[in-house]
Amino acid sequence: MEQALPLNQNQSKWKRFMVRHKDGITAAVILGPMIFWWAVVGLFPTLFGFFLGFFDWVGIQSTPKFVWFDNYIRFFKDPMYYDALWRSIWMGALTTGVTLIAGFGAAILMNMPLFGKGIYRSIWYIPAVTSTVATTQIFNIFLDPNNGVINNILKSFGHDPIVWQYSVPWSVFWIIVYSAWKGVGGAALIWLAGLQSVDVTLYEAAEVDGAGRWDKLKHVTIPGLRPIATYIMITSLIGAIQIYEQVMFMTGGGPYGQTEVLVFRIYRDAFWDFNLGMAGTSSVVMAFIVMLATVFYYRKQMREDRSMTIPIKRGKRV
Repeated sequence: MEQALPLNQNQSKWKRFMVRHKDGITAAVILGPMIFWWAVVGLFPTLFGFFLGFFDWVGIQSTPKFVWFDNYIRFFKDPMYYDALWRSIWMGALTTGVTLIAGFGAAILMNMPLFGKGIYRSIWYIPAVTSTVATTQIFNIFLDPNNGVINNILKSFGHDPIVWQYSVPWSVFWIIVYSAWKGVGGAALIWLAGLQSVDVTLYEAAEVDGAGRWDKLKHVTIPGLRPIATYIMITSLIGAIQIYEQVMFMTGGGPYGQTEVLVFRIYRDAFWDFNLGMAGTSSVVMAFIVMLATVFYYRKQMREDRSMTIPIKRGKRV
């Protein structure tokens, strides 16, 4: 039998272990609570939603029934679901495009040597940190069919007021405008960081070669922003495809369900109809679509970046 070590030897072995693994222990102490929090609010709901997709479970008090892939088959057969998915995709793509272009233009203005540019930058970022509930209500006040600001302006020019909420094109238009207005500040700040990271000597060399503003933008700025553009594109697309609050508070999915996106459909299934099986199925499909779009765009950008790299051939030794 092994003899028990004296207390001082045990302490010395513990001290050596602590010194040897000091960095790992520090990382575990710092990251442990965050990993636990992520597991509780992220990993568990994701796995639970994945398993819900294989059950027919309507109502919390009912008994879940295992139905294999019936919910997924229904998702792609029922127009209510695949139409909502399609709206999420094309509305998200439009929102992403408008946000990127507007954010890039705002970043160029922020990068200019303007007086009080700190205040100017803060104004652009205010929509990103304001409450969606409050700002959507302000938008609704502007769009009120009777006393809304925009309709009052139309009346002053002799036009009839527009009931925005009963028009599908106008409802989609205002959802995209609000979403872009909400996200343009964050995109602009990231674009600005990218603009300020481009090597200044490249601009000086372009000026020596006689390049104008457009040439410098096309051949220096835009190529230098490719990594930033990839990041903004992916994150903006993920957020835009998952739009929910603006639909909830501005149109309620109307008119006639024509602005109902998939996340709003998930909310209705889970908390209005208590159709937990279809809510889990829609969540899995949404996660898969977002992941697929992200991987596809990232790999496409990586291939383009590699194709732009000029291979260097080594000469033969004599």
